[in-house]
Amino acid sequence: MKKKLVIPIILITLFLTLACSIGLEGISIGDAQEPSNPIKEMFEQETLTAIDNEQAGSAPADATTVPEYQSVISPGSDMERVVAGSHEYSVNATNFECTCQATANMTVDFNFTGDQVEITNGGGGSTMVYDKIGENKYQRSFMSYYILTSGEGDQVTETKVDEEQQVLISLTGTGYVMESYKGSSSSPCCYYTFTIAK
Repeated sequence: MKKKLVIPIILITLFLTLACSIGLEGISIGDAQEPSNPIKEMFEQETLTAIDNEQAGSAPADATTVPEYQSVISPGSDMERVVAGSHEYSVNATNFECTCQATANMTVDFNFTGDQVEITNGGGGSTMVYDKIGENKYQRSFMSYYILTSGEGDQVTETKVDEEQQVLISLTGTGYVMESYKGSSSSPCCYYTFTIAK
């Protein structure tokens, strides 16, 4: 009876072992397969594509260029660099429709920031901000007024009339030119030439 009982126990143990190995790993015939790795497959595909392109004669990808050293130069044109900072200017005035007076030499300070220039007259003058409108050209617009007088004697009336004024500055190699415009006039009222004296 012991012989009859030993054979079924061996067969049951064998079937259980076989069933467990099939359940954990599946049926495997031949060589064991590696589990799928998508990153590795993508890397291998890119490598094969690069090799194929190289064999086909395509040009290799451009190498990353190392930026060259550039010295720090103040921004702006050569003419901006000429007038930048504080300089003493000789002034020459030309009259058109207004009475424009030239003064003795005066000190003017130019401070360029982005698309604007701040101009301060020496001796505690106020700072005026001009906007860049072209190469070496800056403009400032503001509202002003004039008094219109009409009538005679006791019938004189004065009327305050608002008008827009514009000042255009054009930089030159030796200084700058300032043109003053009133209202809608297309020609300047006053024309000043500033030349660097010192």
